[in-house]
Amino acid sequence: MRVAVDLRCLLEPFESGVTIYTKAMVDEFLKIPDLELDLFYQARERCVAVHRLYPQVRHLALSNTVFHLRSLFRFPALPANYFLQEPDLIWLPDRRPFYRTTIPVVLTVHDRVPEKWRSTLSLKGRLWHRLFSLRRLQAFCSGLLFPSLTVAQSVRTRLPWEVTYEGAQLAKAMVKPKGVPMGNFVLSLAPLDPRKRLSWTFASARRFPKVSFVCAGLKKQDSRFSRLRVPDLPNLYSLASVTEEEKKWLLKNATALLALSAYEGFDLPVLEAISAKIPVILSDISVHRELYKNAVFVSDQSELQAALYSALQGDGKIPQLRGDYSWKKAADRALLFFFRVLLHKDRNRGGDRHGHDHSHNA
Repeated sequence: MRVAVDLRCLLEPFESGVTIYTKAMVDEFLKIPDLELDLFYQARERCVAVHRLYPQVRHLALSNTVFHLRSLFRFPALPANYFLQEPDLIWLPDRRPFYRTTIPVVLTVHDRVPEKWRSTLSLKGRLWHRLFSLRRLQAFCSGLLFPSLTVAQSVRTRLPWEVTYEGAQLAKAMVKPKGVPMGNFVLSLAPLDPRKRLSWTFASARRFPKVSFVCAGLKKQDSRFSRLRVPDLPNLYSLASVTEEEKKWLLKNATALLALSAYEGFDLPVLEAISAKIPVILSDISVHRELYKNAVFVSDQSELQAALYSALQGDGKIPQLRGDYSWKKAADRALLFFFRVLLHKDRNRGGDRHGHDHSHNA
């Protein structure tokens, strides 16, 4: 089978759950002997970082701005010779408009943030998702992939779909970030997004002044989160961004990870923390309950303070997985779904979801 993979998401200036997911899945696909990958992206300018990551990637010198303007009214037809060899299937690793084509297209939907948490998006982001809503994007799709059943069950669709789950792979080496204290500290890996409830972390830093708190991955330069501010506290250390090696050091040395988001589609840092064998304090949300058991769940700040006190006394819990989550298994599930889409592509084009395999056990 030949699968074309759209890597436009890797043009984004910030590392995110989407970029980590895309690279991890592509890396797993590249290990499959009988699978041919056509990695491509369209952009007016060549992106050196993407070519450094995947030397075989094809750059299509087409303006995304012009493409998006044309797509406002109707998705344009796939240009002739867009692919050197026509693929059996096209995979879009995140929500993006694409061309109308007879080639089956599978789209990954990571979460419902644009629908459920519009206030956390920039004005441009809100407009973008209104113009290119998930309902509209499904018009050119033959199937959908989801990272969790929580997300899948929240999407209304007549297309076939599959839950792949995700995986965690820590860097081989680790490097201590500059400005981080030695000794015990409580860790948060989240941007300055109101949905992440960093205000709870800041309140905890005030409540426990003798405990160090490290907030990493804040993306302070991201205009979406410019409304928020990090308080000036002597025991609070903030890092705008960290490398994978620095993230591993933080996870290996933290007393506990705070995963307090009000909504997530998967919440990858939790799985990374479990891989690093450190306790995690989880917000009591659907996806956390779906993926983990025998864990510490908190629903308000008073429960968080009690859980933090226990973790600082050495009584924190490492959540147990409800399934076997890995990038290899996620890629295998996606590949099986690709085959199923190809097998039933004529029926799928008609929007018939009957016959879908509902076995989503991890």
